[in-house]
Amino acid sequence: MINKLGKTRAAIEPRKALDSITNGSVAEVAAPRRRLAPEDREDQIVQAAITFFARHGFDASTRDLAKELGVTQPLLYRYFPTKEALVDRVYDEVFARRWNPEWEEWLADRSVPLSDRLKRYFHDYARYVLRSEWVRIFIYAGLSRAGINQKYLTRLRERHFLVIARELRHACDIPDPPDAAAEDEEVELVWAMHSSVFYLGVRKWIYQQPIPKNLEEQIDLRVDTFLLGVPPVLKARRVAR
Repeated sequence: MINKLGKTRAAIEPRKALDSITNGSVAEVAAPRRRLAPEDREDQIVQAAITFFARHGFDASTRDLAKELGVTQPLLYRYFPTKEALVDRVYDEVFARRWNPEWEEWLADRSVPLSDRLKRYFHDYARYVLRSEWVRIFIYAGLSRAGINQKYLTRLRERHFLVIARELRHACDIPDPPDAAAEDEEVELVWAMHSSVFYLGVRKWIYQQPIPKNLEEQIDLRVDTFLLGVPPVLKARRVAR
């Protein structure tokens, strides 16, 4: 599992990712072996930018990016007129395009036991988020580009957290929250469990600490603990209210 998660685009050197650009036919660089289609060249810039921002953060300049890639700023600006445009494309590539719309369907499918739904969801979700470039870009974005995180976390809350809370109430006969504060309590508990999965990536890619080899087993343990502990607590709090 770890080997699969570890093999990321972030492991590719930017220069290698842009070999065909640095040897391209545009005026700014050396003569090419072949001419790339504009969309292919743009994609190469984006993939290299993901690696660059994951390594240096979003405060790094486009001048530094161009220098590391071995191309000129005019070449970058030909495809992305501003740094913001490039950052937006990185967000789209790393976060939006990797969002699996089936996640919501899995979580809401009541023909499947909730435990199985949650485990299937987290196993697949972890394949996307427990990668070096995903974790590092998400952390850097929180430090200097909060808008990226806010867009993603809002989507996560609305499409996953609230669905999990709703399905937990249904599966465990928990009374509906009487007010917004009670609903927020549910979401906080879901968020805590959800974050514990993401934290495995933080330990590996930020703290450089070892993590368990069998990630699916660790995810199953978290789900089982959540389902055993949270329902009785929520029921007791509903009665107390």
